[in-house]
Amino acid sequence: MGLSRSTKPVASSDLRTRVRRFYAYQTASSFAIWIPFWALWIRGHLSSDFEFTLVDVAFWVGLLVFQLPVGVVADRTPRRRTIILSELFRSAGILGYGISATFWGYVAANVVWSLGAAFSIGTSAYLYETLLEAGHETEFPRYIGRVTMIQLLSNALGAFVGGVFVGVVGDLRLTLFVGAIVNLAAIGVAVTFREPKVERTPESTYVEQLVQGLRVVRRREGVALLIGVEVFLGVTLYVMAVFRPLYLQALGLSESAIAISISGFLLVAAIWSAFAGTITRVLGEFGTLALLVLMASAAFFGMFGAGQFPGAALLQVPLYIVWSLQPALTTAFLNRRLEPGQRATVLSMGAFAYTLGLVVVEPLAGALTTTTGLLNLGLFLGIVTFFPCAYILARWRTTVAAWPAVTPLPSRLIAGHRVSRFHRLLERMSRLRP
Repeated sequence: MGLSRSTKPVASSDLRTRVRRFYAYQTASSFAIWIPFWALWIRGHLSSDFEFTLVDVAFWVGLLVFQLPVGVVADRTPRRRTIILSELFRSAGILGYGISATFWGYVAANVVWSLGAAFSIGTSAYLYETLLEAGHETEFPRYIGRVTMIQLLSNALGAFVGGVFVGVVGDLRLTLFVGAIVNLAAIGVAVTFREPKVERTPESTYVEQLVQGLRVVRRREGVALLIGVEVFLGVTLYVMAVFRPLYLQALGLSESAIAISISGFLLVAAIWSAFAGTITRVLGEFGTLALLVLMASAAFFGMFGAGQFPGAALLQVPLYIVWSLQPALTTAFLNRRLEPGQRATVLSMGAFAYTLGLVVVEPLAGALTTTTGLLNLGLFLGIVTFFPCAYILARWRTTVAAWPAVTPLPSRLIAGHRVSRFHRLLERMSRLRP
């Protein structure tokens, strides 16, 4: 499975133009005035927290169905097309939230939205391959950190504008209608993208493509462990994001205060995201992952210990920081281990595992908060985060070598090629830093 670049190098000015256009797309896509209110709007039309989680699980069940097939298709489809399809389905899902006022209406909107989320797997692949074409792929963590910062700043501005908007009109539903219209601007920017000139050599059939992706997950150092971090850390962070407006409401914050608080949290997270490249350069892969796990676990257990104390809202700050850094950095660590012909396939497998975890954990969280109250959520999420991630970090420390910025494809991953254990040992030794 080969990897080659365009024979004509990309000019620095051209790369800057393409990256800035990508930044503009992320700004438009992330300006979501509905973020602080969608959970409040849906929960207000349902009978319990458990029913609320079932609505959200419908999204993830849809993603389970769509993720792997779409991932395989995405490696055979222009990256720009997958991004446009992602935003079209996302806009339809947001609009569906606003139109619906029943359990099954929200479920249908989530299924449509999940198809858009499945196609979004090509977004980070587009940025990585744009840099790869220009010979700047080693700088991907720095660029993805900037992307995350832009997303969070746009989220923060959208949340603030949403808070002002709701304060004026007094209708949560209108934020969803306006959000669906505003999201069309992201499609307008994505249409102008130019496809990266990076050769992709997928397998001859969809089944072989999937099998090769599974082989990469099983055999390449660190890939399965990174997917494990995505699952156990990413799932708990997402569940907290779903319950955050309800949790802040339980602490006594008003709707406007919730919107302003979330805007402030996003701003702090955006500042941290600007230093994503520096963090990984100083701490390395293991140190970065350990920092994220410790910050999230401490915040979750702190929430449980603080009870209904209003100052516990500040514990959302480290959770926002981890939530902003974890997807970007684990994606960066995965991308450097993958080839263009398998990138979207393997990333979709990680997303599939993440989705499967959510389908299990989120209803459990909903059942727990329904029976015992929202204030016990921190203990549950802390346990689910800390113990599995501690095992993953221990395995990482003993089995994964420091990874160079550009990695050749190990011969054991080439179909039909068998090598000795001694040859594999030499391959591992060749990847160690001098």
